[in-house]
Amino acid sequence: MDLRICIEEYLKTCSRRSNLSGKTVKAYRLDLEQFERMARTQNVERINKSDIETYVSELQAVRKPASIRRKIAALRVFFRFVEDEYGVENPFARTRFKIREPSPLPKTIPLYKIETLLSAIYEKLFSNKKESKRYGELLRDVTALELLFATGVRVSELCGLTARNIDLAEGVIQIRGKGGGMRVVHVCNPSVLQLLTDYFLRFSKPIARTGFFFINRIGSPLLPSSVRAMLRRRAKEAGIGLHVTPHMFRHSFATLLLEADVDIRYIQQFLGHRSITTTQIYTHVTSAKQRSILSEKHPRNKLNIKTE
Repeated sequence: MDLRICIEEYLKTCSRRSNLSGKTVKAYRLDLEQFERMARTQNVERINKSDIETYVSELQAVRKPASIRRKIAALRVFFRFVEDEYGVENPFARTRFKIREPSPLPKTIPLYKIETLLSAIYEKLFSNKKESKRYGELLRDVTALELLFATGVRVSELCGLTARNIDLAEGVIQIRGKGGGMRVVHVCNPSVLQLLTDYFLRFSKPIARTGFFFINRIGSPLLPSSVRAMLRRRAKEAGIGLHVTPHMFRHSFATLLLEADVDIRYIQQFLGHRSITTTQIYTHVTSAKQRSILSEKHPRNKLNIKTE
């Protein structure tokens, strides 16, 4: 039985239905004629589940998920009609298709907005006396944000840093990532290193008592929820007009390094990503190579911020 004839008969039936508009029937025609052009056979009785799967696979290479779902729905109803009218086995019987959704693009912070945000906090910092409680809070906040941007660290990893994880003399941060794996990232910007040192000296007693590097206002370890709330508040104060999250610093870290032509294998190492399917393409980043990359390529070196 010819596929084209079946399509025309089905469309005639659709046209006779009062609840279907001309536009709907036209859309059915376009979808079914596309399938006809791509079909392996024009004999409707020979079309099977494998043919449908191949068609869907070809659609996924060129169409958006919403469009694919519409085309599958039109085809499913068509073959139900063919089954009812002509007794042909329905290739859609007991068949389900999982449409791959596109991965959402990571949200980043434009570099000039990062500069605006950090500059605003530094300005507030310098306007307060070093002995004041306000100065200490601002010092902690800007240190946390600078480290998020300097290392691409996750907010949970940031809050989990201990004094033992940070070598201020060498500018080396040991980060315990997901699954307990450890990675090392260098902080190579002199201003950020000095900031880390100033922060450590200011909070040395609660750091020694708790063991954690980042301390909240009551002397306890800083929580990820507190970092998120702080970032929202600082972003609003800076007037950058953007809903900012700690993870956006991580995305910005990776994206800006990629834009600076840093090999993605190195960025993979910096971020602590692991994938069974891609492990073989990654190479070990030596300490000297990583230091060289972050010294020369890190976008923090492009920011003009008064830090003293």
